[in-house]
Amino acid sequence: MTRARARLWLRWSWRDLRRRWVLVTALALVIALGTGAFAGLGGTTAWRIASQDASYASLQMHDLKVRLPDGGFAPQGALLKALGSLPSSGDVQAADERLVVPTQVDASRGSASVLVPGELVGQSPTARVDTVHVGAGRPLAPGDEGRPTAVLESKFAGVHHLPASGPLVLSGGQRLTYVGTGYSPEYFRITGHSGQVLGDSGYAVLYLPLRSAQQVSGHPGQVNDLVLRVRPGTDRDRLRRELAAAVAPIGGTVTTRDDDIVYRGLYADARNDQTTWNTFALLILLGAAFACFNLVTRMIEAQRRELGVGMALGVTPATLAIRPLLVGVQIAVAGVVAGVGVGWLMGLAMRREFEGLLPLPVWRTPFQTTRFLQAAALGFVIPVVATVLPLRRALRLQPVEAIRTSVYASSGSRGAGRLVRRVRLPGRSWWSMPLRNVVRAPRRTLLTALGIAAAVTCLVAVLGLLDTFTAVKEQSSAEVERTSAQRLTVSLDRFHPGSSEVVRGVAQAPGAGDVSGSVRLPATVTSRGQTVEVVVEVLDLGNHVWSPSLVQGSRATAAEGIILSRKAAHDLKVGVGDTVDVRHPVLSPTGLTLTTTPFRVSGLHPHPLRAYAYLDSRWAASMGLAGTVNTLAVVPAKDTSQSALVRNLFARPGVSAVEPAAGFAQMVESRLDEFTGILRVIEVATLLLALLIAFNAASLSADERARDNATMFAFGLPPRVVSGMGMAENAVIGAIGALVGLGGGWLALTYLVAGFDTVMPEVEIDPTVSTATWLLTFGLTVVVVSLAPLLSTRRLRRMDIPATLRVVE
Repeated sequence: MTRARARLWLRWSWRDLRRRWVLVTALALVIALGTGAFAGLGGTTAWRIASQDASYASLQMHDLKVRLPDGGFAPQGALLKALGSLPSSGDVQAADERLVVPTQVDASRGSASVLVPGELVGQSPTARVDTVHVGAGRPLAPGDEGRPTAVLESKFAGVHHLPASGPLVLSGGQRLTYVGTGYSPEYFRITGHSGQVLGDSGYAVLYLPLRSAQQVSGHPGQVNDLVLRVRPGTDRDRLRRELAAAVAPIGGTVTTRDDDIVYRGLYADARNDQTTWNTFALLILLGAAFACFNLVTRMIEAQRRELGVGMALGVTPATLAIRPLLVGVQIAVAGVVAGVGVGWLMGLAMRREFEGLLPLPVWRTPFQTTRFLQAAALGFVIPVVATVLPLRRALRLQPVEAIRTSVYASSGSRGAGRLVRRVRLPGRSWWSMPLRNVVRAPRRTLLTALGIAAAVTCLVAVLGLLDTFTAVKEQSSAEVERTSAQRLTVSLDRFHPGSSEVVRGVAQAPGAGDVSGSVRLPATVTSRGQTVEVVVEVLDLGNHVWSPSLVQGSRATAAEGIILSRKAAHDLKVGVGDTVDVRHPVLSPTGLTLTTTPFRVSGLHPHPLRAYAYLDSRWAASMGLAGTVNTLAVVPAKDTSQSALVRNLFARPGVSAVEPAAGFAQMVESRLDEFTGILRVIEVATLLLALLIAFNAASLSADERARDNATMFAFGLPPRVVSGMGMAENAVIGAIGALVGLGGGWLALTYLVAGFDTVMPEVEIDPTVSTATWLLTFGLTVVVVSLAPLLSTRRLRRMDIPATLRVVE
């Protein structure tokens, strides 16, 4: 091909683009949305994993961790001595003893009351394992040992707008000063003793020098935690076994970094997010493909007579294909270039959301070249394929068939047409025209509806995720607030007799109403090769303050065994009546030791958190805990608010933490608020995609029916009626697409929720879509799609009626 001929083809294709520049621009934007979503959303997972790897390495995350049971302590140096006695002790690169205990933190400023549960992490200021990243203020120094000085967890400080340093008050009236804000690897997300993920605003972690933590908490010379890093190439599993045997006599358990709920959850969440973002991106891309195929098909159909004339004159099909292929290629290039920009903007928006949701000391967000090249390839292939398929069909026609004049390129479905002709709607004759037009162009109707359905599928999946977690929150609230929405959980600093001064002091505190004591212990439940970590609460199942409800099992026999959550029973593959092995602490004169006891599953409770398990108080004696408590359930008196009672209990001796019983539900609500910002990015993209697809469909319809519209204008119909007919036709197509998309959205949501079991195995999550979401999505889709023809109203009003009605054979 000569250069002159190439310029001729390009100028000819540009003329085609200019003739439909509005539709071409809209289509390029659709392709840009699809490719941009694929590139921008998919690249975030690589960012997260690279950033997490660098962050954990920079803060020297532990490889192994020894933890004594709640209430169990060892003399300082005892855990290091046990480690040093191991045959493989030479494989240890660094190790630090710590003291980690719960507390209550008062960070109130002026009229703003901030009184929350938390924990003290006591470790050497020169620790070499699980070090603290300080983002504001100063780090702890060796000179701070023995002084009431701390570093406050930075996410908590940020949520409550606290300065980089200031005074704090702990439970029991202990006062200290924090000199900086920061965090360590175990607290990239905030977790409590129960292992549930808490909101940043509801839990305060304080890092203190070890001796300071011992003095503040009332445990001088004691530790309950050991973290260590091993040398490269070390057999970690062998070292773990040796260490577990060494600390078993004092009730210690050994875990790896892979067992850490935050570490495991962050990486599982990142991998699951890849699946989620890929699903959304491919759905948006699918909608773009349908829209592209729809427009290019109509452009080819509009050139059908020109192609027929060319074939009649002897022009080869390959030559005739150049012009429409050039149009498809130019649309693809425009869409890909715009898609890179859209992907970059979406990536920036997602990065901003993630940095706020998950502060890390190191964020690595390089340009994802491979992902953008994949997106560019998809964005290029889609319009080219959309051009080749209808072009191939058009070039196979006989010249006489291609030249034949036809108002509509598609004759529609004869059966459906006959059926629609029999339908007699009341009112004017043109009232039935929108429905007939839908049937007369089945290919365009189908492609448009499928494109809209892809966008609706995304929207339902996004809103369904919010509904799903809202249902988890409501399920939790319904269980824990069954007897009182104001109930508080008071954690004591150690085991106390039920008649002790500490317990009586809580019961007699101003504003305290009904009080019930219990014992909470960490335990491991095993059955059929499956293991679940739980917190067993030993309580009187007949008490009048609160006890778990049952969804399976009988209240009359519930005290005869252990009550598990439905999620734990599912994961353990057991039901009511089956037997499980429970490894739990036993209190003896020499301290806490671990033992294994078989229990019959006597019931299942409905709380979604897997970790909650219950035993009747009759079992306390077998654990050496008869008559003792370490947890109190307290209901405020009639005229006392929950916040007032929390403050009254704050300074009581022996009280380490006070928190609402509905803390888990409040955490879910807090996390929902944070996660909503990420989902809003996808919502905007899907709604914009639906609008662009509908606009393309309306513009194509207006082009196809230009002579019909001109005829109606000639007979005196006003433009508002013609526009109304277009809106009605789009409303029908929108309703079809919405119905298909609602079904697709449910399937997509089910697929996404199934992946949460690897990210949050501790929580029972079932896919849920509320009635309001069904109705809102359907109504919003129909309204947005039906309003699209209004964008073409100006062109209708400026129509040259005689020129439009003229037909040249």
